[in-house]
Amino acid sequence: MKMPNKLPLTIDDNEYLEALRKKKTFPLHLHIDGSIPVGTLFSMAKKRGRVLKLPKKDANEQEISYSSEKERIIDSEEKLREFQYGLLSKYHINDVFDIPISFMQTRDDIVETCVALSHYLRTQNSPYAEVRFAPQYHLTQGLSLTQVIGYALEGLAKGREETGVTTRLIASIDRKVDVERAIDIVNAVLCFRNEVLGIDLACVENGNPPEKHYEAVKLTFGTQLKRTFHAGEMCSEEENLKNIYTSLTLLQAHGISHAIQLHKRFYRGYDLIEMMVRNGVRLESNPISNYNFFINSVADLHLDQLLDKGVFVTINPDDPAMWPQGDLVYGLYHLGKLYGLKFVDKVIRNSVLCAWGLKTEEKMSYLKEVM
Repeated sequence: MKMPNKLPLTIDDNEYLEALRKKKTFPLHLHIDGSIPVGTLFSMAKKRGRVLKLPKKDANEQEISYSSEKERIIDSEEKLREFQYGLLSKYHINDVFDIPISFMQTRDDIVETCVALSHYLRTQNSPYAEVRFAPQYHLTQGLSLTQVIGYALEGLAKGREETGVTTRLIASIDRKVDVERAIDIVNAVLCFRNEVLGIDLACVENGNPPEKHYEAVKLTFGTQLKRTFHAGEMCSEEENLKNIYTSLTLLQAHGISHAIQLHKRFYRGYDLIEMMVRNGVRLESNPISNYNFFINSVADLHLDQLLDKGVFVTINPDDPAMWPQGDLVYGLYHLGKLYGLKFVDKVIRNSVLCAWGLKTEEKMSYLKEVM
């Protein structure tokens, strides 16, 4: 799925990279299942006596020829990492994500993976993060939606005790589910309205426009739950802009994820940038993720222009375990090389200012540090 004429992401200034590693970062768009370190997954498999295997078919549903059944076995961290890095380019998205999701089906597993995420965030110099997962993926061993959400909150709380990293939860709805299932998910989230930050629409955007789940999203209107939506990521330019517009208007978004063509600005005469700025809607940009699948260069996002126009641009890692240079620092590195350190500092400050789970005094304290 790699695009032609893609400019390579090269690291040629390690001193600059190491300087960026020392900066505190505050990711606001991070999927739990796509962020579990490979070492944690492989260790969990060994402890549970599970044998991980490569899929029988590739990303195009073609049979993969293996010399033996043994060749299919993922018997090292390196092989697991290589498998995950083959997301979409070699292996189907469901096959890749099935492995981390399979380790999030019981209370103990959900707690362990959330704790592991907290430890990962500490290695990234991230004292605060907003993380998300889709509770409907974690029901195969009999848990209910409310149990899954509750155990995730428990795991994140335990992670904070062990690491000092504060994580706040956003519940994602796989937009492929039917309307009734989406309503069930939102109702489960409403049981935790004082603990969960908000809801999200995620996964395959093609054929699943935001308005499909209006009835579910509408249940959050008038509550303190925030609404953030993957929009403008996977479709044609026209449909991407339409989905951004619908998310901002009909679904009353507080955050928009990806929005690859937001710099185009207008959808049928409506000024999307002006809407974002006027309503204080944060942009959860994921440049390395977008680079891997939908754009040729991080410059294609024109984030400098959006920032200059007053958009609350934040930079995020999305699914850092799923591709090379997945850690947030690499996105900051490549953007910093394009636009300078002032750009980096401003998007980090934006992440603090736009954090939904931080109190004003906490924001002021972090802003003093990052400045």
